[in-house]
Amino acid sequence: MKIKFTLLFVAAVLFFSACKKSDTPKTTTPAITATYYFQGTLNGQVTTWQITDGVTGYVTGSSANITSNQNVVTGGLTASVSAAAGLVPQIGIEFRTFQFDNSQGVPTTYFDGFVNTGDWTFATTSTYTAGTKAIAVYYTDSQGNAYSSIGAQSGSSANVISVSQVAATLFTNESLQIKLTFNCILYPVSGTGSNITLTNGQASVLLEDLLY
Repeated sequence: MKIKFTLLFVAAVLFFSACKKSDTPKTTTPAITATYYFQGTLNGQVTTWQITDGVTGYVTGSSANITSNQNVVTGGLTASVSAAAGLVPQIGIEFRTFQFDNSQGVPTTYFDGFVNTGDWTFATTSTYTAGTKAIAVYYTDSQGNAYSSIGAQSGSSANVISVSQVAATLFTNESLQIKLTFNCILYPVSGTGSNITLTNGQASVLLEDLLY
């Protein structure tokens, strides 16, 4: 009887040890092979989205938040990387603040030169302030909950590594391929719930010229 009990005890220890090992969260960071992607650690969870063909897998796109007053255009452009299914989860990187006089036509050269390499500050408010360059990071989780970096960002950083021009296609205007790294705190837009810490963030995004 004592021998049988000992064997059962050993078997139980091995079983629970195996379960504990299999339940350990994966921390391996997948290699990046795609042209456009997002990779980062969200509250300790490594997340990687890589663009494939834009239909299956993940998709990339741009949106604008721009106002015009007597031909003076002000605002920002957001490049996003998102999952194909329902377009969430999604990461958006907004580059602001655009301001130019559009009375002389579409300023392609202005767009091409707006996003420069180097360190960028984070926007602290939703107000678009002319003459300031800043970014804002937006995140929507798989349940549709929205988060934003707008707010206090002590210890956070954003750095644009490279900017390359991308020619217009039949379906898109001329664009910029932007590679950057970033770390920030993401606040729930609703004002309720916990913040998300985004670390080791890196992305390659497509920012389309929507200043028309």
